[in-house]
Amino acid sequence: MIDDPWPAASARPSGWSEHDSQTFIDLGRYAVPDREAQIRIICSLVPAGDEPFRALDLCCGEGLLSEAILARYAHATVTGMDASPTMLARASARLARYGMRFHTIRFDLTARDWRDPGIHARAIVSSLAIHHLDDHGKRMLYRDLVAMLAPGGALIIADLVQPADARGVALAADEWDIAVRERAMMLDGCDDAFKQFEREQWNMYRYPDTDPEPYDTPSRLHDQLLWLGEAGLVGVDVYWMRAGHAIFGGIRPKSD
Repeated sequence: MIDDPWPAASARPSGWSEHDSQTFIDLGRYAVPDREAQIRIICSLVPAGDEPFRALDLCCGEGLLSEAILARYAHATVTGMDASPTMLARASARLARYGMRFHTIRFDLTARDWRDPGIHARAIVSSLAIHHLDDHGKRMLYRDLVAMLAPGGALIIADLVQPADARGVALAADEWDIAVRERAMMLDGCDDAFKQFEREQWNMYRYPDTDPEPYDTPSRLHDQLLWLGEAGLVGVDVYWMRAGHAIFGGIRPKSD
């Protein structure tokens, strides 16, 4: 059993409603391009080892990524963190069979109280959450997350990124629609889920947030790779990309 030096984390409002949580649960299996491949790739990037280790799943949702890590690594303990009670309840129920190897914390991604360098995680993963932070927020988060990694640990991010110009935005919008329609046909044999995706105007590349303080604030991938290197990671790389979604990250050096 790993000692748990975890601070009490706040659960301030994040701008994400419980309606949004339920919509994501309903539509996520269609709306996330190549979802199974993304989960497999992220899991493969967790540094292997036979000794017990901790992984953090930031904004864990209903626990799909946490579940895959626990299934692949018998010595892993995963902390699933989310702002949504709906998501945390679903994750806890889904992963109850793992007992004390999985536990949840309600938190606010933007807060600083949970960013404890004493955690020494082997892996910190996050999917489809960090794009809600602005450029400064991402840059500071990456610095804090690297400090929370054990030497040799990995930070692996799957997220929406901002294309560099209008051509890239148009391409991401078209390719995301194509990916969702493909998954709807593959999973259900019809495009009803794609029609709901369209009604919800979920494709932010096609329906950008025009609020003065937008909720979706993706950053350019090139900038984020630079911020990860600046934060102290080595081997920073892009491992997968499609339809404006990318998996990227790096490793904290074994001797800083």
